[in-house]
Amino acid sequence: MRKSGKTNLQTAIYVRVSTEEQVQEGFSIRGQTEKLKQYALLKDWEIYNIYSDEGISGKNIVDRPAINRLIDDIKGGKVNNILVYKVDRLTRSTKNLIELVELFEDHNCAFNSLTESIDTDTPSGRMFLKIIGIFAEFERENLVSRLKLGFERKVKEGYTLATNTISYGYVRKKGQKIQQIQPEEARIVKEIFSMFVDENISMTKIAKTINERKLKGKMGASWTITTVKRTLTNPTYIGKVRYATDDEDRYFEADGHHESIVSEEIFSLAQKKIKLLSNISKTKKPKEHNYFCGVLVCSICGGKYTTHHKSYIKKGGEKHYRTSYRCGNKVYYNDAISCKSNNIIHHKLEKAFVEYIEKINDFTESGNIELGDERKDAKKQEQLEYIATRENKLNNLRGRKKRVMEQYVNGEIEFGEYRELLDVLNERFETLENELSKLSVEGEGEEEASNISQQDIILSLKENWSYFDNKEKLMFLQKFVKKIVIVVESERRNWNVANIREIIFNQ
Repeated sequence: MRKSGKTNLQTAIYVRVSTEEQVQEGFSIRGQTEKLKQYALLKDWEIYNIYSDEGISGKNIVDRPAINRLIDDIKGGKVNNILVYKVDRLTRSTKNLIELVELFEDHNCAFNSLTESIDTDTPSGRMFLKIIGIFAEFERENLVSRLKLGFERKVKEGYTLATNTISYGYVRKKGQKIQQIQPEEARIVKEIFSMFVDENISMTKIAKTINERKLKGKMGASWTITTVKRTLTNPTYIGKVRYATDDEDRYFEADGHHESIVSEEIFSLAQKKIKLLSNISKTKKPKEHNYFCGVLVCSICGGKYTTHHKSYIKKGGEKHYRTSYRCGNKVYYNDAISCKSNNIIHHKLEKAFVEYIEKINDFTESGNIELGDERKDAKKQEQLEYIATRENKLNNLRGRKKRVMEQYVNGEIEFGEYRELLDVLNERFETLENELSKLSVEGEGEEEASNISQQDIILSLKENWSYFDNKEKLMFLQKFVKKIVIVVESERRNWNVANIREIIFNQ
């Protein structure tokens, strides 16, 4: 949550008084408002608006128009600081208070109470919010626990929890407790098991076959290796229901009330066959052993290459992995959209990369013509002077905004006039801040660019690449290389060679 001690917070003052409290001293709307305005001036906060519920009880939120307008403005990002006279002015309901504090947290909105000295810029204020958060967490955990128990009981009784994500081959209409077989889809499920177990057809070929027949999965999706494997491992098809499929510790299966689509025998054979398949996995992020991942680009289709590992066992029984790269647009189950590029093994790509950087000799076309020292110094001095004038204007605007606040608090101007003046000053302030921020970023970029050129990068590559370990190679590529454009050609059967077309360095 944003700390309330910061200046330039768009502060909402909320005041409330019930009919019974009207006669109590210090609880009047006007009395609360004046004290809160003075406090806002002291803290140098901008008052966005005053929200007043007069003659209304604090037992709920629904019946209070002002607090509902306040909630809308918080959600709309117009307000980022709440100021009240006492917490019970906001609400007398613990449940509503927890909900409001969560709303403030979600929208980065500070909360302050004048009488109780609750200020998110103070330890006691932050402690108050933590206590409220503990109550909220306790309530959430109780609710989640009750829901989990209800879901577990439902599955143990043999009913699926699936609604929109019902397994392919079944439907469950609204109001029905038991899923029903969808005949056309069930026929495809049986075919998939038969092709995989009886005909020994790979999951890749199964997906391709189904797509060629223009058959769609649930939600109109095409079939992939993943969806085929998900079908083959789904115990729903032998009459089971599942719980917590994404949590191994909580996962369990129970006998369902629905009809099965395949026999337990063929399902068991499918599981044994899947277990025996080689482990081929896709790696999405670059790691030390596949440091080219993330920068490789296909020259045929422009797609990025992904990384794959294939496991194999050496003679001594030790398990090893072979890393290779494949164009992300190479779709084995759909020839119509698949890229025609070939895969390439890591060590062959490494060889091509080393050969390419060894041939880079001409630095004159690198495009990095640096400014002379005198010109650079003059430009930097000019920029510093410009920044100083803008910062001086910002300080002047801060003073003017504070004076406008004082005029409003002292009753010299009405709230409407105060808001109009503040809007104009805020607009100028924001423009100057954005301009300064942009100048700062540009200055940092120029400083970094002047310290290292493309020529330095290439020289470092040529001289040090062979001495880098895998981690250093990964760090170098991520920092200095934007992309490596490659084409993988087949010289003879099962023998691919990588050719690097160009390396584009970060400017």
